[in-house]
Amino acid sequence: MKKINIFPHISLLERYLISEITPILLFTIVIVTVVAESIGISFEQFSFLLTEQISFGTLIYLHILKVPEFIVLAVPIAILMTTIFVYNKLSITSEIIALQSCGISLYKLICPAIHLSLILSLILFIVNEGIVPISNYKAAITLEEVMNVNRWDLKSDHIVYKELANRNYEQISDQDNYLKYFFYSERFSDGKMQEVTLLIRDNRGLKVIIKSKFAEWNEGNKYWFFYNGVKSIINPDGSYGQGIKFDEIRLNLSSISRQFQLDREKLDHREMNIFQIYQRLLVAKKAGDISNLIKLQVNLQKRFTLPISCAVLAFLGTAIGINLQPRIKYNSFTVTLVILGLMKIFEAVINALIISGNIYSYVIWLPNILATGFSFYILTEKNS
Repeated sequence: MKKINIFPHISLLERYLISEITPILLFTIVIVTVVAESIGISFEQFSFLLTEQISFGTLIYLHILKVPEFIVLAVPIAILMTTIFVYNKLSITSEIIALQSCGISLYKLICPAIHLSLILSLILFIVNEGIVPISNYKAAITLEEVMNVNRWDLKSDHIVYKELANRNYEQISDQDNYLKYFFYSERFSDGKMQEVTLLIRDNRGLKVIIKSKFAEWNEGNKYWFFYNGVKSIINPDGSYGQGIKFDEIRLNLSSISRQFQLDREKLDHREMNIFQIYQRLLVAKKAGDISNLIKLQVNLQKRFTLPISCAVLAFLGTAIGINLQPRIKYNSFTVTLVILGLMKIFEAVINALIISGNIYSYVIWLPNILATGFSFYILTEKNS
């Protein structure tokens, strides 16, 4: 019985190109990771070592926890640098020309690099979502413990939560939104909201004002409890109606409860995975928090653009690296720095425009799209 090979056949040419790319890529990832981590956190942590008396063992532990994040940042850079170097070397030794004379197109030559980059993109996505947020969170908590800081005990002042509703089946994106709840507290301390004001509205206007000395959220039954206050009924003409004093009132404020719960978690964007970002995005929509909503949308898009950039930069690196004119020589490291510098500047401009609300968050894909189009144009010109 004939055996079925579930793996695609790898030609001798593909094996040769992969064997040329892989060792250099691994070496470059290590070097870029070390350099990026040293620049990114070493100076800051050595300052902590001197000023906050952090032990050397803790410092090493923090470095280990931050390694996954810097590997994720290093891989796309390493892929670009490696593909430029490898394909430029093959061009200098005339191997590209020799293979072309055998009828092998440039598109066929870059396939191993693209396939390898796609595998790395998948691995990068898994690491960035499954490992990086956890390691970043542990690193932050470790540093806070050493510095005697507890993020959950930090007091907050002038806390505001909002919940929007819609006249047409809660379609929050519709223009018919109205403010349903407005929650204000002067401060949060000892697990309670102090000096609380709650406005309750419907689509026709303000209905109830609740003022209480303090309020707290019961995680068990998901209710807010307001203590020692006054509940004022608002008349249809906007005047104050009956005022009812109370010792305790229980209200189900699901959206505000979710906002409070997420706010108390105090997670940085580097400590969240896609699911956690998406949760906060839904809450921001419900609260009408446009500024935070835009930032979360950008962050969510970046979770996909970063791994995809591996394949994009591999395509760009091979297109630039293939040099059919031996007289023209260039340094792969210099070219990599120039390309990354231009892309980072472009990304910074796009981020600023998105956050300012001038363009949509999906434009964050534009650098990858332009880099792919530019790579295809270069390769087409060279292949012709």
